[in-house]
Parts: sequence; C-alpha cells; structure tokens
Amino acid sequence: MTDDGANRYFPERHPHVLATLIRESRFRPVRFVTGYDMREVDDLLDRLVDALSAGRPVRPLVASATFATTRLREGYSQVDVDTLLAEVARRAEA
Repeated sequence: MTDDGANRYFPERHPHVLATLIRESRFRPVRFVTGYDMREVDDLLDRLVDALSAGRPVRPLVASATFATTRLREGYSQVDVDTLLAEVARRAEA
C-alpha cells in the first residue's frame, strides 16, 4: 500500500476531500437581513480550491477573509459561510 501524502487516520483533511467540500457547498440566499456579498465569497472559495490543488496552505486565506455585506440585495447567509470557513480552517490544521 502506498501513501499518497494523505493522513490515513483523518481522510477528511486530505486536500482533495477539502476541495470537494468547498466546491459542493451551498449557502442560503438572504435578503432584507445582513448577508455576505456573493461574488466576494465565490472568489474566496475559488482561491481556496486553487490553493489546495497547488498544495499551498489555506488557513491564512481563511483567517484574512473579509466580505462586504448586503442587506437589500441578495447575499449569502453569514452563518452558512462562517460555518464552512470554520470547518475548512479546522480541517486544514493538520
């Protein structure tokens, strides 16, 4: 059996698994309550997937993430986005 660099005891931390989690994430759209700008969130998620694919660390990207907020126009649920980013940071610790 060969080791491809994945942590066999924590497969959810493998970069490909984490990239899939990010790509498949969906956020509730919100309006008339504060949400995050959809384009800014999508741009960050693209950068996270690119970093994972290139073997670069993602925690600095997550830690420095800031988004413009929306209220009258549609945005992503802040809770949904924050939950995903916390999970990405947790899994990327290893």
